[in-house]
Amino acid sequence: MWMKRLLMIAAIAAPSPVLAQDDWTYRTTLYGWATGLASTVDTPQGEIETEIEFEDVLEDLDFAVFGAFEANKGRWSVIFDAMYADLTTDLNTPLDGALFSRGEVDTQVVMLTSYGMYSVVDDEKTRLQLGGGVRYFDTTIDTSLIGEGAVPDVAFSVDGDWVDLVLAARLTQSFTEKFYGVGYADIGGFGIGDESSDFTWQGFAGVGYRFNETWATTGGYRYLSIERELSGQDTTTEIYGPYLGLQISF
Repeated sequence: MWMKRLLMIAAIAAPSPVLAQDDWTYRTTLYGWATGLASTVDTPQGEIETEIEFEDVLEDLDFAVFGAFEANKGRWSVIFDAMYADLTTDLNTPLDGALFSRGEVDTQVVMLTSYGMYSVVDDEKTRLQLGGGVRYFDTTIDTSLIGEGAVPDVAFSVDGDWVDLVLAARLTQSFTEKFYGVGYADIGGFGIGDESSDFTWQGFAGVGYRFNETWATTGGYRYLSIERELSGQDTTTEIYGPYLGLQISF
């Protein structure tokens, strides 16, 4: 099943012949996302809640990779976004402190998004795009609880991978020749069968600065929420924090 999902993502992301035409323009974005994270997992020991504030991300982040690619032709855009984050946080008093002295939660999230957009408004200052596509998730949450006294240690994991349909909108507004604002939002999942999120959404708002026709930078705040049953347990994962990206157009 996971191979079919990856093949579907690869088919969508593969360049089509039309993308090779000269009148397409391209933009690559390398970005940093100071990913704070909050998760809630139903476990045999009860509900476990964890939270990593983005100011602590350098201490709790094990590894992260972020990047995006966009192709534009007239009013049409094709966008790909990739993210991997691995964060570990300690639980000082998980569940009942009399049973467990401390704990640790390791959360790994892979997110690959591919969608097409069409500009319903496109003038010198304003561009409003609407579209949709698919998003692939692969999430693992490993929890370890350290027993107090004669209570044994407990370790368990919930994981899953799936594909969501998403609907998206993006607004770009030029303030001056150099400065611009951008807002983005999408929703998806919709609990379609057993192979999607119950609900997922994300939003971004920020401002950008164009150095020239090739280079630009964008900064703002991004939030992502995922509600999904993993390994038979209800989970909610939220990823959020400041965003800073460097864009290269060609």
